[in-house]
Amino acid sequence: MEQLRECFQVVLKKDGLSAELDCLDRGMYKEIKMDEEILNSLMKENQIHYGLNETYFQRLIAKEDLSFPITIAKGKPAINGIDGQIVYHSNLTTEIDRDSSANFRDIMRIPAATTGQKLATLIPPTNEEDGINVFNKKIRAKPGKVALLNPGKNVVFHQEDQSFYAEAEGELSIIGNTLHVYPVYEVHETLSMKYGNLDFVGTIIIHGDVPSGFSVKATADIKIYGLVEAATIIAGGTVFIAEGLAGQKEGSVVAGETVRVGYINQGSVVAEKDIFVENSILHSTCAAGEKVYCQKGNIIGGSVSAGKSVEAMDVGNRLHIKTEISLGINKLAMEKEQVLVTKKKELEDEIAKLSILGKRMKNTSLTTSDAKLRITKLRLRNLYEKASNELATVTENLKMVKVTLGNEQIASITVRQNLYRNVRIAFGKYKKAIKSDSHYVRLEMNKNEIVTHPLFS
Repeated sequence: MEQLRECFQVVLKKDGLSAELDCLDRGMYKEIKMDEEILNSLMKENQIHYGLNETYFQRLIAKEDLSFPITIAKGKPAINGIDGQIVYHSNLTTEIDRDSSANFRDIMRIPAATTGQKLATLIPPTNEEDGINVFNKKIRAKPGKVALLNPGKNVVFHQEDQSFYAEAEGELSIIGNTLHVYPVYEVHETLSMKYGNLDFVGTIIIHGDVPSGFSVKATADIKIYGLVEAATIIAGGTVFIAEGLAGQKEGSVVAGETVRVGYINQGSVVAEKDIFVENSILHSTCAAGEKVYCQKGNIIGGSVSAGKSVEAMDVGNRLHIKTEISLGINKLAMEKEQVLVTKKKELEDEIAKLSILGKRMKNTSLTTSDAKLRITKLRLRNLYEKASNELATVTENLKMVKVTLGNEQIASITVRQNLYRNVRIAFGKYKKAIKSDSHYVRLEMNKNEIVTHPLFS
């Protein structure tokens, strides 16, 4: 056995799934006597109990010329379960091919479904299979995850074939992990008191203007083939405004997807994805989770925030009006966060005071004839509950505020013509004031510094 140890070396792989036998002395290998029992003892000495290669044992005993090292034992690898999948039977994309010469009014395609149409099928995860290493110990395999998709509005799930079917005609939409078929509501004229404010589960199409003071809300898309004044537009999906937003410092647009608009003047626009503007953004506040793109216009005054990129013909103007461009941070959300933090502090102080008063009142003896004291205690309890509920709401709202947008380290600002003086640039916490006019430039982060590159070298 001692000769065997001097002649051979057992090398174990880190994962424990294989063991190799190496020959340290070829001459000794040809001379020493070996049998199956001795080789098994060598394996046991190295804690190898599974997957032994009996063929190699016989060849070693027969002193065959082998190409060392040889794999003397091999375990069984664990086979992880494959995650379940969702197979969609309809085209869900809303994107169309776009370039700088594209017609701005070629907006998007709307995914649609007909009654009874199969929309999607759930493919279950495959079973996992545990493995065994050469030490005869079990290797746990990871089970596959179940694909999550729930039937929503006008969608039914059939258990027998694990498929989703449309129960109505309309727009096919996925929000979170829920599949919906939304019908469409259309207004064939300018919005007026004939219709009032709109709040609809689905898509809204308005063939006219939305005057000041009106509110239009939809869980899916909103399309307005006219002008939006100082009105409120809120959509869970995409917002399209053919003419533009003349906000008069009060008009606002909020979209869960993309905003496409002719121009923005003195308005507020927030989009989870992109903001596409055919002409200019003037004295407005805009925030996009990904891109802000002015096809033919400029950004003058106000503030624009984006997660990935901002692109325009000009930024600022010859009058050097203060204009703020922020990448990686949402200025609107930051201001909202500051308001909520202040409100939270006020409520916490109020609750602390009410708590002290409550303890004092608790120590005060109460008789059945003392009605005033009883009413005071009741009032105090109601104020405490109201403040506590309001604090819980403010705390929850604070958690939902997204101050950061994307990653400022890979974001950029592209100015296709003029970048004017008095423009303030921010990439996250890094800031830069433009002190002289420049042309055809791109700004980005490089080693924690905002650098300017020419568009054409």
